[in-house]
Amino acid sequence: MEVKFIKTNPTQNMTILVESLHTREMYNRMASSMMAYDHVFAEQVGFIESSESDTAWARLQMMAGEFCGNATMSLAAVMAWKKNLQPGNRLEVPLEVSGTNELLVCEVTAQQTGYLCKLDMPLPLSIHKKTINYRDVNVPTTIIRYQGIVHAVVHVPNFDSYSREMAQIIVKSPELLQGEAASGVMLYRRQSNEIEPLVYIPDTDTMIWERGCGSGTASLGACVAHEIQRDIHMEIKQPGGMIEVWAHYQEDQMTGLAIQGHVDISAVGTAFV
Repeated sequence: MEVKFIKTNPTQNMTILVESLHTREMYNRMASSMMAYDHVFAEQVGFIESSESDTAWARLQMMAGEFCGNATMSLAAVMAWKKNLQPGNRLEVPLEVSGTNELLVCEVTAQQTGYLCKLDMPLPLSIHKKTINYRDVNVPTTIIRYQGIVHAVVHVPNFDSYSREMAQIIVKSPELLQGEAASGVMLYRRQSNEIEPLVYIPDTDTMIWERGCGSGTASLGACVAHEIQRDIHMEIKQPGGMIEVWAHYQEDQMTGLAIQGHVDISAVGTAFV
């Protein structure tokens, strides 16, 4: 089967966007094949569909129906590329995205190389603190739930083997994952403002240490803003580079959440699945 695709690079969170039309029943199998090291190779796969509303330019359906901030910014960058947006010019791209019922708007600015994308994110449904047991140790976490996705922020002194093994247990734990299409653990070093993101997709039993995580960055920003009950703007370092996050508070509640990152278009082609 021939599959038309675009490969993008949002903060090295390598993303395949499938342009050709296929049934959703095929998405998981196709994604698993294309993500493999001996195939196109990426950390995640999204499928470009026609939007249901007249307002959105397209719909992004992720491989397991989850929400993904980096993939959404990638599709917005692709839309700008197809419109031949010139360096210095800006474009607002409205999109439908799996994992949320909201219409999301991404502001895309063309640069000399690639695109700077700022995306308004869905607000969390809840933010709460919880301890999760790992090797008879109660690990303090902050759990941020959205429609279809959940993240845990875990403060660690170092990104070592103990922290990574702990994250791999927590990301599958029933205290965290309660029917969502995706879960994530953001290991966070406060002293360097740095995360190492782990993402798990239950439907495909896929666990990936991502080079960059847009929704995880948003979750960290939401966590910090919730703790101090005021607006924040942070630059969060991750293995693949930097992603910015803004969270806005008004009258003791979060009223806005946005991320910004750089997206390059790496390849366009045909894959055989």
